[in-house]
Amino acid sequence: MLTDLSLAAQRELDYKVRFLRLALWLVVLTAGLLGIYRLVVTPLMSMVNMLIVVVSLFCLFLLKRRPEQVERIANLALGAVFVGASLVYLFLHDNTVRIGVFFPFVAGAFYLQGARIGLRWLLAVVAMILAGHLLPWFPDAYSTFEITAACLYLSILFAVLYNFEKVRSEHLEQEKQLENIAHFDTNAYSTFEIAAACLYLSILFAVLYNFEKVRSEHLEQEKQLENIAHFDVLTGVPNRMLLADRLAQALARTKREQGLMAVCYLDLDGFKSVNDNFGHEAGDQVLVEVTRRIKETIREDDTVARLGGDEFVLLLVGLQAPEECVSSLHRLLLAINQPVQLREKSLRISASIGVSLYPEDEQDADTLLHHADQAMYIAKQSGKNRYHLFDAKNDQRARSHHALLQQIRHGLQHGEFELYYQPKVDLAARRMVGAEALIRWHHAQRGLLQPEEFLRVIENTELEIELGNWVIASACAQLRQWRQDGHDVEVSINISAYHLQSADFINTLRDEMQHCCPRPCHRCLQIEVLETVALEDIARVGEIIKTCREFGVGFALDDFGTGYSPLTCLSKLEVDALKIDQSFVRVMLEEKGAHAIVQGIIGLAHAFDRTVVAEGAEHAAHFQALLEMGCPIVQGYGISKPMPASALLEWSAREWPATPA
Repeated sequence: MLTDLSLAAQRELDYKVRFLRLALWLVVLTAGLLGIYRLVVTPLMSMVNMLIVVVSLFCLFLLKRRPEQVERIANLALGAVFVGASLVYLFLHDNTVRIGVFFPFVAGAFYLQGARIGLRWLLAVVAMILAGHLLPWFPDAYSTFEITAACLYLSILFAVLYNFEKVRSEHLEQEKQLENIAHFDTNAYSTFEIAAACLYLSILFAVLYNFEKVRSEHLEQEKQLENIAHFDVLTGVPNRMLLADRLAQALARTKREQGLMAVCYLDLDGFKSVNDNFGHEAGDQVLVEVTRRIKETIREDDTVARLGGDEFVLLLVGLQAPEECVSSLHRLLLAINQPVQLREKSLRISASIGVSLYPEDEQDADTLLHHADQAMYIAKQSGKNRYHLFDAKNDQRARSHHALLQQIRHGLQHGEFELYYQPKVDLAARRMVGAEALIRWHHAQRGLLQPEEFLRVIENTELEIELGNWVIASACAQLRQWRQDGHDVEVSINISAYHLQSADFINTLRDEMQHCCPRPCHRCLQIEVLETVALEDIARVGEIIKTCREFGVGFALDDFGTGYSPLTCLSKLEVDALKIDQSFVRVMLEEKGAHAIVQGIIGLAHAFDRTVVAEGAEHAAHFQALLEMGCPIVQGYGISKPMPASALLEWSAREWPATPA
């Protein structure tokens, strides 16, 4: 019996020696190769690998000299491998397979130390894995799911090894009870043991394989989620989120290299019509094709991102001069404008690009994008299929412009505007025959403002129509008040071309005229239209004038003589009066040409049976000359400056001298 026990013990000892020797040589080989590889990349971890090699070689030396001390040598080897594997796991977070080192370690610990000690090593490994994942001091690239799966598979591995060892021990016990035990080769395993070992090795491989499979799947899901979060699904280029990171990196690089970079905001021209005419599938095809062309045009270091719809942002980095950006933009516009084939139809599409240059426009990332966006809209307004460079000075003017628009809107809502009235006088009859309403703004900080200080900024905007409608309503309200008080005063107002030709102008004017006077009046409200405006679209303006005259509104051609085609105006426009431009009246006494023009306009007015008014009459000599030429009605500072409505009737009732002063 003692002989049987000694033979079994010797066989177990030989088995452990062979196993440990093979394991140590594998550790020397793998740790040595990794140490050489990491020598340049991570010198510190290279030293750890080399230390493991040294300890393993020392263990091999001891194993050769003292094989009977295999238990102690195994403890030393396991401790060294555990320390090395733990350091790799804790600090080499870029190594995605580092957790796999613990699997063969647990197997080795089990075979060398048995189930009881092997379980302790397993618990130590699990504790190390959890500590590296949960404690904040160590970088960790594994997810909670992967850590949980690793601990589970390590437990399964231990269970497999434990069952294998249990079956093997039972089989050995049976062998010892056989009578012919002396005839067995004590250094060899039985067929049953070999078959069981192969089976359990297969199970071990399946465990490791399934762990790894569940993990290139979890990583694939993470990669897909990352792609969805950072890349545009349709075109594959960075989306808005990743663009923010790329822009921050580009700014840092530009500052570091003291170079130049361009933030380009690109919007396709007329892309909506592609979706409307060809469908969204065709629109997606266009976006993919445009993205391909952009990527082929820009350099490898540059970035193209899609914000959504047909909006893209380009980051052109490493520029040395603005001219490099300009040449890139020319190539980009040319590439995008090439034909795109859609359903056997050739389609051309263009782009408008706004550009902000850093550090010329020394702003943060968000502001650079905003400035590029602003510049893109200017490119669209300038005709499309072009680029526009953001100009800080122009932006400041635009900001001032916007602020003034807001102030005008505020003033309109809070009653800061008022109509002043400049009288028109019949010199022959020595009486006031009407007044022109002129807008004034009581600005809270700047005081009383003249029209030229604020009207230009609202040209061709909805605010111009709002202010024009206010003028109409205010003039009609004043007319109604005067008429209720028994004063028949004709009031003329100025209407811009944009307002005159707006969709609701006629209806708005008609509604105001219905409540203008308590009793019927004819031409008590007169609209002054610039002659140059009438000539731009004489047919349309003529129809508007004709329609408005039907409900009692009169019309005058203002600044008459500056359009150089008076016969056309007089023959096609049903106007009541002509107002001679003040630039002719003021110099008519000194310049023969101006005198002839004034005389000619007066003659045309008489010939076409129109009233004629001379603006800009400043001196007594002007009054006398105009009377002699047949133009008694005058308006100008020589008669009176514009005044509030409350002062007009008082002015008109005064005693007039023979010649107005």
